[in-house]
Amino acid sequence: MLMPYIIFLIPALLAAQLILTLVLNKGEICPGQRGRVHKTLPVLLIGWVLVIVQLPLAVLPLLALTYFTVKVKTGKTRDAGPLNMLTIANGLAALAWVSVALRANLPLAGLSLTLGGTLGALLAHVMLTQARTRLQAFHRLLPFGGFAGAILSLPFLLWFLSQFDEAALAAITTPLIGALIAMVVALIVWAGHLLLNKTVNRWQLVGAFCLLVVSSGLQLSLF
Repeated sequence: MLMPYIIFLIPALLAAQLILTLVLNKGEICPGQRGRVHKTLPVLLIGWVLVIVQLPLAVLPLLALTYFTVKVKTGKTRDAGPLNMLTIANGLAALAWVSVALRANLPLAGLSLTLGGTLGALLAHVMLTQARTRLQAFHRLLPFGGFAGAILSLPFLLWFLSQFDEAALAAITTPLIGALIAMVVALIVWAGHLLLNKTVNRWQLVGAFCLLVVSSGLQLSLF
C-alpha cells in the first residue's frame, strides 16, 4: 500500500522542476545566478528519494535529475548543462504522478494535481529566492499561481466531502477547518512581500511552505 504523502509530494516535485526548467531555459540570468540555481537541485533529489521508498518507479526521474545535477558541475556544462535531460526528468516525473493518480479516486487525484502543484510552485519560489535570482516577475507570478491552485483545489475537496453524511462530516469538522485556516494563512504569508510592498524574504517563504504542508497533511487525513 502506498503512503499517502506521495500523492502531494510527486506533483510538488514535478511543478518545481517545470518552473526551474523554464528559468534555466528562458530566464535572463547570468552564469552566477544559474550556478546558484543548480546548487538548489539536491533539494529535489531528496524529495525523489522519499518517493522511491513507496514508489520504485520514481527511480527514473531521480536518475535523470541526478545526471543533470552532476553534469552541470563539470567542464563547460556548468553554465547550461544537458537541459534535454532535465526535460526527460520532467516527463518521467509526470509518468510517476500518473501511476499514482490512477490508484486514487477522482477527488483525490484532482486535489493532488492542484494542491500538489501549489506546493511545488512555493518550493520553487523558495529555491529561486535561495539562489538570489533577479527574476522579479517570478516573485509576483508564483504567489498568484499559488492562489489559483488553492482555489482550484476547493471544488475537489467539496466533491469529496459531498460523499459524507452529516455524522461523518461532524467528525472531520476540526481537521477540515484547520486545513483551510492553514491554507489561507500560508497564502497570505506567501504574498506578504506583495501586500507590504517589500523585498521577498526566504524565511517568509519557508514559513508559508510549512503552513501549506500542514494544510495538505490535514486534508490528506480526510481521505
